[in-house]
Amino acid sequence: MQTRETAQKVVDAMRINYNFVRENSTIGKTPAEKAGIKLNLGENKIENLIRLAKSRKQKIDQIS
Repeated sequence: MQTRETAQKVVDAMRINYNFVRENSTIGKTPAEKAGIKLNLGENKIENLIRLAKSRKQKIDQIS
């Protein structure tokens, strides 16, 4: 059974994919790249985005 929380997670994942992973066919870049956000994710964008998020979360947790 789907919950509102599950639906929100799916929408969030779709938004992240659209903005950071999937290149726009018209501009040849992701919207994040077009906006000047340089994450240097390489070819395996999903895996590297997850690694980057985990690394940044660990840094934040160390500060807290």
